[in-house]
Amino acid sequence: MTSRVAKITITLTFIALGITSAVIAPASRDVRGSVQAELTPSAKTIELAPMEVTKVRRQSYAQDIRINGFIQPARRVTLTARLSGTLASVDADVGTAVHAGDVIARFDTETLTLSLNKLVATTEAKAATILRAQKDLERTSSLAATGGVAQAKLTEVETNLAVLKAELRALQAEEAEARRALDDAVVIAPFDGIVNARKVNPGQAVSINTELFEIVDIAQLDLVALIPPQESAGLSMGQTASIEIEGLPGKPLSARLDRISPATIDNSRSLQAYLRLDHAMPGLRGGMFGHGTLQIEKHTNILAVPVAAVIKDGGEAFIRTIVDGAIRRQAVTLGSTKVGEDLVEIRAGLSEGDVVITVPLKDASNGTSVKIAER
Repeated sequence: MTSRVAKITITLTFIALGITSAVIAPASRDVRGSVQAELTPSAKTIELAPMEVTKVRRQSYAQDIRINGFIQPARRVTLTARLSGTLASVDADVGTAVHAGDVIARFDTETLTLSLNKLVATTEAKAATILRAQKDLERTSSLAATGGVAQAKLTEVETNLAVLKAELRALQAEEAEARRALDDAVVIAPFDGIVNARKVNPGQAVSINTELFEIVDIAQLDLVALIPPQESAGLSMGQTASIEIEGLPGKPLSARLDRISPATIDNSRSLQAYLRLDHAMPGLRGGMFGHGTLQIEKHTNILAVPVAAVIKDGGEAFIRTIVDGAIRRQAVTLGSTKVGEDLVEIRAGLSEGDVVITVPLKDASNGTSVKIAER
């Protein structure tokens, strides 16, 4: 009896264990399934604000800097006396328009003319003496060849002729100097221009290097502007500018950068830049103040994107674009390092109309789904 009860108990125990295992087993499978679901990443979509993307388009860009300065003639000369003497006449005054070669003053030349005439006569006399000495040398040479005169006599005649020739050369040099002094006694204008200053009067005695006139050429005018060193890196000859002159109404004048000083000015730490005005206008004078803009950079019809959109990787440049709602990493070729403050030129790799992401995305990879939020 006891044995039968024990068998029944054991049988019930196995049945209970079977039921328990049957209940537990499905539960284990559900737990493993849920863990596996957590470990498998679900596809995510990145949402971008409208200001975080841009469409590539062709555009033109120009960068200007502000300039100001004073107008000055492109050519200016101060004529000085090349000799000492008395001014016989002064034929030009301040404001007189002169042409190249015009006589604007004369020195008294009476003394100079007398000196020249004297030198000419002396030179001619010396030339006649040399002719006589040459004849004497020919005769003496013939006699010396036949033993008619001593060799010492021949040497003496040759030496005398050499001395006479040297004296003639000296007189000819003095004559040339006297003729040049006569030429310098006539003061002429070196180029077409206007007399800006007259510093002498007729009858005035002046010494050599005394200032006589200042002549300026206002047909060509420059704006002399001071450029800060930090803005000088973009300067190059031929860059264009638009200039307005204070006190002269009308449209701005065009100018071109003609030359730049190689060193900064003391106490200002700025460079002088000279901009040649393309055309003068009535009433424009040296010393007038002008201001305007100088175009130091220009790009026409280029593809450009914000600098922040460019990714550098191992010496190559990439840009993230959006194609069919997904991110595509696109290799590009850069042009100019910078276009203005925040744009960079794209030479190859993009087309007009491409949508570009302009912000860095750490977890974005090729093929990641992306959505642009509505405004």
